[in-house]
Amino acid sequence: MKYIFFLFFFFSACSFPEEKTENQLPLIVLCFDDGNHTIYDLALPVMKSFNYPGVNYIPTGLIDHPGSLSLAQCREMENLDWETGGHTVSHANLTTITLDSARSEVRRNYDDLVRMGLLHHSFALPAGHANDEVISIIKDWFPIIRTSQNYRYQIPLNLDRLGYFQVQNNDDVNSLMLRVSHGILENECLIIFGFHSFTEAQSTFLTEINMTVFSEFLNRLKQKKLRVVTLSEAVDRLK
Repeated sequence: MKYIFFLFFFFSACSFPEEKTENQLPLIVLCFDDGNHTIYDLALPVMKSFNYPGVNYIPTGLIDHPGSLSLAQCREMENLDWETGGHTVSHANLTTITLDSARSEVRRNYDDLVRMGLLHHSFALPAGHANDEVISIIKDWFPIIRTSQNYRYQIPLNLDRLGYFQVQNNDDVNSLMLRVSHGILENECLIIFGFHSFTEAQSTFLTEINMTVFSEFLNRLKQKKLRVVTLSEAVDRLK
C-alpha cells in the first residue's frame, strides 16, 4: 500500500509543473564543487547544449593542478555565463582550524579570485561545515554563503545559510526530479543541486555521477521549462 501511495505521489508531483506558469516555478541552480577536470571535459559540453550556466566552486590552490580545472578553463566557462565562487585555497574545513587560519584561507581565496579575474559573488563551505564565527569571517568577503544542507527556500532568502541537494552516485533521474517536484509542491522559490565529478562509465565513488543520468536530468529540466540560472542571478531575482 505504501508503495502504491509513493507511486501516486511521485507521478502526480512530476506532472505538477504544467499546472503553474513559468514565473511560479522555482529557479534551478547547478553547482559544481572542487574543480575536477571532468566538469570541463564531460559536464560542460552537455550544459552548453542546453545553454545552461553553472557555478564553479574550486579551491584556488588547485587551479592549474593536474586533474583540476585550469585558469583558462575557468575563464572560458565564465565567458559562457558561468560564475566562479570561493571555496578556500586548500579545501580546508574551516571548523577544524584556528579562526586566524580560517580568516587567512577565506581572505587569500578572495584575493586569488580577484587577481585571476574570476567572479567572486558567493562562497561554498568545504564539506559544508561552519559555525557562527566562521560565517562572520566569510561575510567580510563574500555576500552569499552556501552550505551542504538540503534546505527548502522561501522568500526572503537567508544568504548566510543557503544549501543544496548533493547529487550522489545512487541518484537517478527520478530521484533528482522528485526533489524538483517536492519543491514545486511546497512553493519553493529556489532549488540548488550540487555535483562534484562525472564519468561515462560505472561510477566508482560516492560523488561521481554517470553522464547518462546528468544529461537526462538536464533534458527533464528543459522539458519542464524550469529556468537554470547562476546563484547570484537567482539571489537578484528573488530579492
